[in-house]
Amino acid sequence: MKVVLVVLLFCLPWVASAQEAGLPTSDSFQPAEAAVEVPKRFEPDQPLPEGSPAQPGDTIDEIRVNGNRRVETQAVISQLRTTAGQPLSAQTISEDLKRVFRLGFFDDVKVDGTKTADSKVIVTFIVSEKPAVAEITYEGINELELDDVTAVINIEPNSILDVSVVKANAEKLRELYAEKGFFLAEVDYEIVIDPEIPELANVVFKVTEFAKIEVRKISFLGNEALSDEELKSVMMTREGDWGSFLTSFGSFKETDFQQDLQRITAFYYDKGYVQVKVKRPVVRLSRDKKHLFITIAVEEGPQFGVGTVDIQGDFIKDKEELLENVKLGEDEIFSYTRLRSDMEGLRREYMDAGYAYVNINPLTQVLEDTRKVNVSYDIQRGEKVYIGRIEVVGNTKTRDKVIRRELAIEEGELFSQSKIETSKSLVTRLGYFERVELNTKRVERSDTIDLEVVVAERPTGTFQVGAGFSSLESFILNAQVSQNNLFGRGQTLAFQAQISSIRTLFNIQFAEPYFLDSNWSFAFELYNFDYLFQDFARRSRGGNLSFGYPITDELRANLTYKLEDVDLRPGGRTGRNAQRVGNLFRGGLTSSLQFGLSYDSRDDRMFPKNGTFSSARVEWADDNFTLSEVEFIKYDMDSRWYFPLFWEFVLRLNVEAGYVQSTDPTKPVPLFQRYFVGGPTTVRGFDRFSLGPTRTVARDTSDPGTLSSEFNIGGNKRLQLTAEIEFPILTAIGIRGVVFADAGNAFDDGEPITLALDLLSDDEDEYMDVLRTSVGLGFRWLSPIGPLRFEWGIPLARLRDEKPLVFDFSIGNAF
Repeated sequence: MKVVLVVLLFCLPWVASAQEAGLPTSDSFQPAEAAVEVPKRFEPDQPLPEGSPAQPGDTIDEIRVNGNRRVETQAVISQLRTTAGQPLSAQTISEDLKRVFRLGFFDDVKVDGTKTADSKVIVTFIVSEKPAVAEITYEGINELELDDVTAVINIEPNSILDVSVVKANAEKLRELYAEKGFFLAEVDYEIVIDPEIPELANVVFKVTEFAKIEVRKISFLGNEALSDEELKSVMMTREGDWGSFLTSFGSFKETDFQQDLQRITAFYYDKGYVQVKVKRPVVRLSRDKKHLFITIAVEEGPQFGVGTVDIQGDFIKDKEELLENVKLGEDEIFSYTRLRSDMEGLRREYMDAGYAYVNINPLTQVLEDTRKVNVSYDIQRGEKVYIGRIEVVGNTKTRDKVIRRELAIEEGELFSQSKIETSKSLVTRLGYFERVELNTKRVERSDTIDLEVVVAERPTGTFQVGAGFSSLESFILNAQVSQNNLFGRGQTLAFQAQISSIRTLFNIQFAEPYFLDSNWSFAFELYNFDYLFQDFARRSRGGNLSFGYPITDELRANLTYKLEDVDLRPGGRTGRNAQRVGNLFRGGLTSSLQFGLSYDSRDDRMFPKNGTFSSARVEWADDNFTLSEVEFIKYDMDSRWYFPLFWEFVLRLNVEAGYVQSTDPTKPVPLFQRYFVGGPTTVRGFDRFSLGPTRTVARDTSDPGTLSSEFNIGGNKRLQLTAEIEFPILTAIGIRGVVFADAGNAFDDGEPITLALDLLSDDEDEYMDVLRTSVGLGFRWLSPIGPLRFEWGIPLARLRDEKPLVFDFSIGNAF
């Protein structure tokens, strides 16, 4: 069967356009008498119409698509400008062919224009579909885990085969091998098509791994002012050592190494060597092809200082005020980092004043004779810019208003870089998102800029049902359902139940950070809690209502009313029917008001790495004013600091202190309002709530000759100190390690707070009123059921009845 097309003269403009577009033109248009040979698997599904060639200007009666099997006909026709009822046009056909080809579904596209015997003009687009990907397989992979390989490959089965995508994936796989130290690894690919099923193709990645290469030695030549160790400290590429199996030390990555050369240059600039030259490095491979030896030659040149420092261009305030942002001082050693910092300081000054497009160029003049560098900052401020539209992108669950109400900048407001950065910090601190970005977008008006808030949501709900065992609590049953972003509204709702040999807890909590769409926050809690302390049991039922109001973005005031009924019973974990310790052993109804202030500058409320959280609270219970049966006033303070270190290590410091006193001089502070220290949330390495003051009491009140024992009464003041370093272990599955040091205790009236690191005498009584210390390690797992903590604490200055090692398992975030 012949494919009859328009005459060659009519086709020439189309052929030229197809060639410019890089489209196949070998036999797409031919003279009317020529036969077009279509490969077997691309034969049209239906016979082509027979007749004479259609001519330019003929009115089209019908559009057809032939050869498509997986791609819908309508998907092709929707791209066409050629339509029935319009004259046939070579230019339109040329453009249509490009549009169809750009869909990416076809290897070739051809056109047939035929005028049938009954004078109908039929235009048929003949397509040859690309095969679909049936299977992706790998050959020669032995050193890497298949999960790591598939994580970088973005070809999916049943997708349309795109050779350029396959080639790009092969390169990504080679880069993965390079990151893992297999610098010589070769990655090729093969596309296998079964002649019997030409619509499907198998993609095979073929890997030749070779041996893993480790950077054995990095040497420098020509460096006199800066030592080898100083230069190595700024490089990403590191020499391998005994710990390389835990770190990336020893791995060689070309992109990182090229950046290292720039880092070395910048490091010299910071030391005043502005004429330094870092020469082309020499990289030598050992004979066994397992080690790299890198040599980098440098020409340091002389060291330069700072000459004059000036500002020129457009001023928005007095020159002297602008110069206050400049820290690069005259007669100092020239530093490129400080120059960049000065530029950022000036840029921020202008951007916070609305000049979003300010341009600042540092003009430098190197004076060879005096070895000075004159610096002048040339400022072109542009015009003031206002915020246009603010668009939120990526929030599939969280409502727009939950994000927008955290923004420090609004539509129509003057542009401010500081407010944009503050907005990013506030949205990140919600803890709902893995990633938050604020991007600016230019619009047609030069005085307006749009803002795009891009978020990537993280799971905020947990459902947990579990059981466990510990030496302290025996069998533990736990159930918890919590949602920190309820229905995407930013509310928190949590139900919790725990049952063990020492505790029974039922708890429900709700928090609304923007009560009735105002700046007030609202929260309530209801609970029923039974707990066995060392020497007594406490049962409490009650709840509280809280209201809060932000004073600044970081500072918040809170007011809480608590109503709680407490009952105390002798016994506790020891099981001893000890004599009650006077007026301390009493329960009753507590009706109290608590006022608090909190300061929060953490970068993330759930997993902070930087910032501070501090709070101070005063709780007051009074017989006359709050109608409380128990009267006291209580002061509590805690402060936490987070510092990012290196390689994702985070230093965390924590200080907690408290003091409680009775407002009724005839009654002491009851046991249930006193402080008990020890365990995973206070001082690790000691049994839970085992530290603090004790009193000697009779074991059994029914037997006058009974032996005496020590009754833990808690303290009316406490101090706890914690320092820990958290570091990644298996980042992909959320496992991090921790090493820590704790110190703390509870103290009674008249007891000074002292520190003991070791036993200095045999009298253990001397160590009951000191800060007890411990060290330890552990790991934390951000599991599907929530954050899990596994920690081993070693007490220092251990007493005879204390364990040398205490293991704690708990659920929840660290401080």
